[in-house]
Amino acid sequence: MLRELYKWIATLVVLAAIALVMPDRLSFVITATLFAICTISWCFFTSFSGYLNLGHVIFIGLAGYSCAILNYHLDWPIWLCMILGVVIGTAIGWLYLYPIHRRITGLSFEMVSFLSIIALSNLTVSSYARPLTGGDIGLSPIDGFFSSTGLAIVLAVLVCAFGFFFAWYLKSDSGKIVDFARENQSIVRQAGADPHRYTGRLLLFSGFVGAIGGVLIVTYSGAAVVSNTFALPFMIRIVVMAIIGGRFSLRGAILGAYLVVFMSMELMNHVDSYVQWLIIYGLGFIIYFARPAGIISLFDPIVARLSKAVRRPPQPEKSA
Repeated sequence: MLRELYKWIATLVVLAAIALVMPDRLSFVITATLFAICTISWCFFTSFSGYLNLGHVIFIGLAGYSCAILNYHLDWPIWLCMILGVVIGTAIGWLYLYPIHRRITGLSFEMVSFLSIIALSNLTVSSYARPLTGGDIGLSPIDGFFSSTGLAIVLAVLVCAFGFFFAWYLKSDSGKIVDFARENQSIVRQAGADPHRYTGRLLLFSGFVGAIGGVLIVTYSGAAVVSNTFALPFMIRIVVMAIIGGRFSLRGAILGAYLVVFMSMELMNHVDSYVQWLIIYGLGFIIYFARPAGIISLFDPIVARLSKAVRRPPQPEKSA
């Protein structure tokens, strides 16, 4: 795991460098890192468990709205609201999705998780929930953070710490069982283990990090609305980021988030938002079929050569 740690330290150096060399576009750097947290958490469960979770924004939205409700209606300190938001979002999201994940698999799980976020979106803006959620307008303003280089670096540290933890877990004994279960659950059952117990842990860790991403997005934007919590386009963007960067790579998920956010930043100066996302989604569609491993796979040969160079022992000098 020491080599994996070095890779994540190198990733952190790159992300910190981006924040330092782009002080005039810190809002985009911070937004990209926040999306990276959500994307890496989605990839951790979906890519390595074999379940396509299209309801990951349940964790994000419940955490974000819980944080906003406590701050907006009760005027509690934002740090306390963030902690409680993460706890509420993780707990309710996991208690809802975990039993479903145990009972159904494949397309059925995808459809149920997909329909769940549509139901939550409609419930959030309905007249019944409007006194609590603010309906279409949402809850604003809430206490939050301003763009700063320090915040950008702290978020970079956070996403790399999550990435290293995920990588460590996947290489642990529990992670190996999950890998076996993804290929053939019957093998794991024959060994006397419940595969859902281990994939359920992935769902819990994934939801926890997603909930952290949710409260950070809400507090940074200063508002909780459907568009940055439960919305279907929000979920689709997370999936597209993972596809473009590399949905089977944790660092690929981060790369995809940065690429999509910065692409949207450049495109917004030339085309309207509809064409902008049409181009990005089209790129995701092309990459999905042309390069299923994502753009991160283009760097694999370079990383392999560097790793060999580092591991290669020094050659003894030849005597004259």
